[in-house]
Amino acid sequence: MNKEKEPLFIGVDTVMFDLGVSRAKAYDVIRELNEELKKEHPKAIVVAGKVNRIWYEEACLKGGD
Repeated sequence: MNKEKEPLFIGVDTVMFDLGVSRAKAYDVIRELNEELKKEHPKAIVVAGKVNRIWYEEACLKGGD
């Protein structure tokens, strides 16, 4: 069972690459997503400078599917 797992949290470099934005804007996106996550799920764990991978993918990469 050597199945590679995707990281639980996404960092600023990934956000910069995926969205094509500056480092400062990527941190703004992360901060906004973490604020939304805490509002909807108060018991959720947030890490400064990183965002939950599933939350990020649904908010930024799904394109409203």
